[in-house]
Amino acid sequence: MILLSIALLFGQQISADAEQAEIVVIGQRLARWSATYMIRGSKLRCATKTSTGDPDIDSLGCKAFETCADQLAPRIAKSDEKSLANSDRLAMKAGIKQDLSACVADQRTVLIAELARNRQNSPR
Repeated sequence: MILLSIALLFGQQISADAEQAEIVVIGQRLARWSATYMIRGSKLRCATKTSTGDPDIDSLGCKAFETCADQLAPRIAKSDEKSLANSDRLAMKAGIKQDLSACVADQRTVLIAELARNRQNSPR
């Protein structure tokens, strides 16, 4: 019984180590990915400029952007109001840009871990 428990724990450790290694690889590849982003009113656009060669990894960057832009949509819409003074608009947009960047970084981390977990759990 003790040997079975040790074997199960050892197997779980190997699986966790493999998942961590996959997270590192995905993160490194995504770091080389680049895209163009655009928000015009309620319309979002994200297009890959430099591909990683892996469509699943390429999609993470745009998914993160789209998720975060959706979360910030009310602030984005408010910053586009015509009645705003230009200085207020610029200040709001700068704050949105900063929050969007932080959100995208956090969301990428979540999506990388999710992709690594899915790849570890799927037969190859």
